[in-house]
Amino acid sequence: MASKKIHDSETKKHLMECAKAEFMEKGFAGASLRNICQKAGVTTGALYFFFHDKDDLFCEIVGDFMDDLDAIIKEHYGHEVKEADSGYENEHDNDLDFECTKQLVHEIYKYRDEVLMVLTKSQGSTMEHMTDRLVDQMDEHNAFICKAMCKANDVPMVDKKVVHWMSHSQVDMFIFMVTHIDNEKEALSFAQKGMAYLIAGWYAIVKS
Repeated sequence: MASKKIHDSETKKHLMECAKAEFMEKGFAGASLRNICQKAGVTTGALYFFFHDKDDLFCEIVGDFMDDLDAIIKEHYGHEVKEADSGYENEHDNDLDFECTKQLVHEIYKYRDEVLMVLTKSQGSTMEHMTDRLVDQMDEHNAFICKAMCKANDVPMVDKKVVHWMSHSQVDMFIFMVTHIDNEKEALSFAQKGMAYLIAGWYAIVKS
């Protein structure tokens, strides 16, 4: 039984490697399960043993990255919520923003192919609108934080369209980075400067 599990694990890994190459070359919509199976040297029945369909296969390839990304973001959100709940008794710790940025850049470049698959090759899959979902997730959090910061600074709540634009700007910065910069070290330098710019803009908005 143990040897069969090892064999199954290796077969699944090889299938995913072949599928990743197919998706990167042709995109989700143009990728062929038949081609993937031929390259992997397995039958379509073997593929369906591991995956429900092409979408399930695509999602599993990018799944590790999405899980890691979600964990980093949620941990950072937790710190920011604690600050908001305290009424900002202390100044916001900008170092937490830069540490989160560092972690995100590392994960993005660890899984850069998978990130580019989601951004540029996912049309027709359930991952197609992942960028919009990330913006919506960030927007909900940013609205909560913005409301708390405006209250702490005794200024009116910022227009929700401005908050939404800020959320887009945060996501767009990372998208520009990963699609234009190949090197992680250079990407981190870019992201740290971009984050400094966004933080300064955020303070200007909520304290004006």
